[in-house]
Amino acid sequence: MKNANVMWVGLSAKKATDAKDFVPLNINTNTGKLVAEIEAQCHDINFYKTNLVKFPPLDSKGKLRYPTLKECALCYPKLQIEFQSVNPRVVLLLGNKTATFVLRQLGFQMPKLSYKYQFFKYAKRWYVPIHHPSYIMVYKRKEKDQYIIAVKTAIEQLVS
Repeated sequence: MKNANVMWVGLSAKKATDAKDFVPLNINTNTGKLVAEIEAQCHDINFYKTNLVKFPPLDSKGKLRYPTLKECALCYPKLQIEFQSVNPRVVLLLGNKTATFVLRQLGFQMPKLSYKYQFFKYAKRWYVPIHHPSYIMVYKRKEKDQYIIAVKTAIEQLVS
């Protein structure tokens, strides 16, 4: 694994048939496109992408579903290993489910999200709960530029 200044943490892997589609926050998704757009505006910053749950949680019909708390808890030690090996200064927690779970593990309470993102410091690392990029793309598209500026500002503030 490589060192990175910033780590994006999504919720879970997606169902995929092609190996390239297993890449977290893949550019072929709404989330991945918005993440790439933000990264392109952050010069001289190294990024790393991962998910809390490392497998696609599927329902009895084979459709993607939200992971359970138990599944999140089972995968969390692997995420902690990634934190240690990648050693990011900033961890961006994408969406309520991911952010609530990770912050709770660290002893913090999930704040109400606005575009003035709150930062939580734990073990020399900043954790930043942000809106999920797909939420922005689907429900708040008119606020996309405001979102990009808010995330970019948080990154630049905490990396420098």
